[in-house]
This record gives sequence, structure tokens and C-alpha cells, in this order.
Amino acid sequence: MKDILFRLPEIYRAAEERYNEIKETGGGDVFRTVETFAGGGENCLVRGDNLRYMAELLRSGYAGKIDMIYADPPFFSKSDYTINVKVGKQKGKLTLARNHAFTDRWKDGMAEYLENIALAMMLMKDLLSETGTIFVHLDWHSSHYLKVILDQVFGEKNFINEIVWTYKSGGASKRTFARKHDVLLFYAKSKGYYFQVQEEKSYNRDLKPYRFKGVREYRDEIGWYTLVSMKDVWQIDMVGRTSSERTGYATQKPEALLKRILDSVTREGDLCADFYCGSGTLGAVCEKTGRRYLLCDNSAPAVMTAHKRLVQLGSPHELTEEEGAGDDNLHVQVSLDKMEGVLDNTVISLTGLNYGDPEALGIDEKNLALLDTVVEYHYDELIEYWCIDPDYDGRTVRPKLWRCRDKKGIDIAMNLPSKQLKNPAVKVIDVFGNEYIYTKT
Repeated sequence: MKDILFRLPEIYRAAEERYNEIKETGGGDVFRTVETFAGGGENCLVRGDNLRYMAELLRSGYAGKIDMIYADPPFFSKSDYTINVKVGKQKGKLTLARNHAFTDRWKDGMAEYLENIALAMMLMKDLLSETGTIFVHLDWHSSHYLKVILDQVFGEKNFINEIVWTYKSGGASKRTFARKHDVLLFYAKSKGYYFQVQEEKSYNRDLKPYRFKGVREYRDEIGWYTLVSMKDVWQIDMVGRTSSERTGYATQKPEALLKRILDSVTREGDLCADFYCGSGTLGAVCEKTGRRYLLCDNSAPAVMTAHKRLVQLGSPHELTEEEGAGDDNLHVQVSLDKMEGVLDNTVISLTGLNYGDPEALGIDEKNLALLDTVVEYHYDELIEYWCIDPDYDGRTVRPKLWRCRDKKGIDIAMNLPSKQLKNPAVKVIDVFGNEYIYTKT
């Protein structure tokens, strides 16, 4: 680590060489849309390598089209991250299973990490519009090195702010001050970037009115205050254990943080992107505020979490996968029972589930031993999302009906008029992010 500072020019050149290679070869036709939810539209969620996806976007005419990028890459924490999933009933209680989400370990250390992030930033710069901005979310592990690299990529004159996000959650140490903040490095593509000043409360001394001429004052339950331009230190709570936002994903960020960013640098209808999307917070906030989004992650649990979250919001989007990103480990038994009568409906139900290779699920040995019992008696608890396409074209699922797991569980039966079921397909995503598509043969 001690020589990294002196190696930064070498690291940057290596990233630049890879960037030029990607620009020459393009992304290639390696991404395919596997599900179009609620009509799809321009919103997209991608499971696959973000470098290849960005190269494909550039090849497809997205250069200079994105108005804001939120980048929340690995922090160089040298840790493995998990997603907690609840499966299996024992004595009426749910048992937690820890499933691998992503790793933040780098074989060649900080140099490899910085080269990969530098390469990603070069591609992101090409995708940004001339009035666009980027927020790179980091912490103490690597922000000091990446600030130097970002100055090189975007130009030090296009650096706008180092924003400190401070929060209460997290651990403490007897050997350090408690680490309770992250940083967001805020850059623009050019000096013509869009920015809307936000305001915040500034409480008066002793919480009493000043009564200065021309100064508008307000009062709340705390006391008297004025409104001032927002500072670069943001106090926003993390997603708490009881929060309605909570998905269980390891590095989930609060919607309030993303909303503040969107309010500051985007307008309704703008196109925003997150190429390390995790649980999909940017997409959720874009849906709620009238922005469009492009999301990408290489982790199956991340994409499952984000997709379910967007489905529950009713957000139209396409779910796209890089070739080879899927697997055939999950197998689900499906029943289509026609009910003769006035309604002439067919009941589609999930009747069983199994895994080709249970050890590939990435759960610990204790929960792996429990899995056989869960599969046999409580298989419905392994299902996170499923949908029905009544007329599947053999390539892209277009759901007519869908169900998502919530605190009460998930329905494993739905029905449709029999005459609508021309070429039915049932798609299932389990709690680990595995996918399965059943078609009637």
C-alpha cells in the first residue's frame, strides 16, 4: 500500500489502455431482455458486468445521454457481503440463512481496485450529458486515492463538492473515534451542469426570533429558524431494522439520500443511472419522483431484490441479462388446473421446488442441512417473486399477473381465463436470486 501514491500514474494508464480497447470493440450483442414488466418503457435493470453494459450503451447511442450517475462501488473493505433471507419454519420461527451477495476482495490489492474503478469512471464520463453530474459514494478506505483519479478523469476544475453523509448506525471501537460517515465526491461533466440549490433549517441562537428586517423566520416544535442554502454535511439516518424501506440487502442506502441528490441535480423526466445498483434504491426513488433509470449489478441477489422492489412499486421496466448470467439450478413444479364452469378459469399454482446443486446456493452448512426440510415442507418460503405470461414468445416474459413476497408470505396460486392461456409461461425467482421459467409442453 505504501507505494500506491507513486503508482497512480501507472494505474491510470493501465485503465486507459483497457478503456481504449473497450471503445474499439464495443459491448457486443451479449445482453437480452428476459422480462418486460408493465410495458417496460425506457427503464432498465440489468444483471451482468457493468463494464460490458456501459460499453453496450455507448455502442447503442447512449453517449452523452445520461443526466446523473450515482456510483456506489465497492469500498475496498476487504470483506465479503451477504444478504439475509428468511427460510424454513422451526417451532413456528423463521430461520435466517446468510447468502453471498458480493465480495470486496481484490487479488492484486489496491492497485487492481483503483484500476477497475478508474476504468468504470472513464466509461461513465462518456455516458454523461454535457449538463450531467456524477456522485461517487465512498468511505475512508479509498476515497483519498480515488479523488486524485477522479480529478484526472473529469478534470479537477469540474470537482464540485465533497459531501459528508453522517449517520448514527454502525459499530464503535475502543481504539478509534466511531466511524459514522461516508463521502460523496460530486463532479460535473462541464461547467454548464444543472444544479438546483436546496435549503435546510438553520436554528436561531437560543431558538428565539431575531426579528431582522427582511429576514423571514419560521417556527417549529424545536424553536425559531431561517432557511439557508444546504451545506455539504448531510445528516440522514441509515435504513433501520424496522424501516419499511428495508430489503435485507447488505449495503442498502436510504431513499432520502438519493432523493436529495435527484432534487439537486435532475429534473422530472431526466435519465439517471446506477451501475452498482445493489438493492435498487436509485430506481425506486426515480420511480417516485418521475425520473427514468438504468440499473446494473452482477449479483443475482442484488438484481432479485431490485426487481422485486420495482415490481412492488408498479414501475415499468425491462429486466435484462448478460448471456451466461442465468443458471439452471432452480427447478419448480407448476400445475395448470382448468376449472369448468361459468368463469371457465385455469388455476396456475406452484406445487414444488428443488435445486440441482444445493451447495451452489452459497449458504452456510447449518442452513444447507435445513434446506432439505424446507424444500419438502415449506417450499413456498423459498419463492420471492413469480409471474405468469399467458402468451410467451419463447424469449421475453411479459407478466399478466404477478406476486411478490411480503411480511405475510406469498400466494402460490393465481388464475386466469382459460381462453387467455395460449402459450403460458410461469417465471419464478427464489430468495437467492435464482430464476426458473416453466413452459407447458
